[in-house]
Amino acid sequence: MKIKDTEATHHQSVENPDWSQRGFSLLELLISMVIFLIITGSIYGLLQVGRVDRNRSSRRTDVMKNARAAIHLIGRDTLNAGLGYHRLGAQVPDGFLQNQFELPDDGDTERDVLTAVVAGNNLIENDLQQDANILTDVVAFASRDVNFNGGNAISLSDVVAGGSSATARFKTAVGGAAAVVNKFDLFLIETPTSQVGVMATERIDDSTIDFAPDDPLDINQDYNGTGVNGSLLKPCTRTAPNNCTIYSSGLITLPMKRVTLIRYKVKRDGTLVRITYGNNVGGAIDEQVQEQPLAYNVKNMQFRYLLSNGRVTDNPAAGADDILGTRDDQPTDARLVTQITVTIQVAATEADDQTGKTEVITLNATFSTRNLQYAAG
Repeated sequence: MKIKDTEATHHQSVENPDWSQRGFSLLELLISMVIFLIITGSIYGLLQVGRVDRNRSSRRTDVMKNARAAIHLIGRDTLNAGLGYHRLGAQVPDGFLQNQFELPDDGDTERDVLTAVVAGNNLIENDLQQDANILTDVVAFASRDVNFNGGNAISLSDVVAGGSSATARFKTAVGGAAAVVNKFDLFLIETPTSQVGVMATERIDDSTIDFAPDDPLDINQDYNGTGVNGSLLKPCTRTAPNNCTIYSSGLITLPMKRVTLIRYKVKRDGTLVRITYGNNVGGAIDEQVQEQPLAYNVKNMQFRYLLSNGRVTDNPAAGADDILGTRDDQPTDARLVTQITVTIQVAATEADDQTGKTEVITLNATFSTRNLQYAAG
C-alpha cells in the first residue's frame, strides 16, 4: 500500500511538473523583447537628443566666440575714434576714400575729408546670401596714436622741396625729434589753415623727414603740384594763393601726430576682417595694408548711426533723404556721430542635425563715439 502511494505521487509529478522547472513560452519571450526594445529605444532617443543639443551648443559657442570678439574690437575702435584726432578730419587726395575704403565715387574733383568715422553703406557682395541685393557695410576709424613719442606731437619747421620737386621735406623744430619716426608712419599735420593726412616715406636724418608721392596709400600729394592735385603743405605765394598753407609771418611750427587708421569689412566669402593702414614698422611697401581675420561665415554686417542732431541713419554722408548721390549729401556729417550700432549675422559651419538647416545667429551692440566731441587733441 505504501509503495502504491509512492508510484501514484511519481506519476502525478510527471504529468504536472513543478512550475519552477518550466521554460518561457513564445508569447512571454515576445513580450519581453518588445519591452526591451521600447526601453532601449527610449534610452537611444534620449542620447540622440543629448547629442543634438550638445552639437548645437558647440556650434553656437564657436560662432558666438568669434563674433563677440569681432564686436569687442569694433567697440574698442569706436570708442577710440577721434581720440586726439582733429574733429574736422584730415584733407586727403580726391578718390582716397574710394580707393582705400571701397566707397562709391563722390562725383566731384575736390579733396576728400578723412573724418574720424567713415561710413560705407551696402557696398560688399556676400556669397553666403541667397539674395544678391543684400550687401554688407564697411566702417573706418581714425584716431591719434597716443603711444607714439610718449604722447607728444612732433613740431615741424622749414618745409622745402626734397630730393625731388614732388617731395615735401620737413625739418623738426627741435633737433633729433625725428628719431622716433619710421618709414611709412601715418601722420596728421595741422597747419594754420587745414589738417593734412600724410605718410612718411623716408627719414633722412634724426631731424629731417620726407613725404613723397607714390607712398603705399597714395595719400601724399605732389609738393610742386597745382590746384587740388598739389600738396596743401606748400606755403602760399602771390602767384599761387590757393590750395596751399598760409604760415604766419613766414614762420613754420606745425604739430605732427601719428594716427591709426582702421577699417572693418566682410569679404565676399564671409570673412570679417580688420584692416590697418601704415605704421607697420620694418614692413615692406606692400605690407602697409594688413588684414586680420576675425570671424568666418558672416552673412551680413550693418551699421546704424545716431547723430548729434537726433537723426538716425545708415549713412551720415547721405543727407536727410538717406540716399547717397543726391543734392543734399553731407559728407562732413560723419563728424556728428554720437553712437554706432553694429549688427552681425553669422551662420553656423554645419547644418542642424534635426532641422537640416544652417542656424544664423544675430548679435547687436551699440557704442558711443565719445571722443568725436573734441575739436583737437
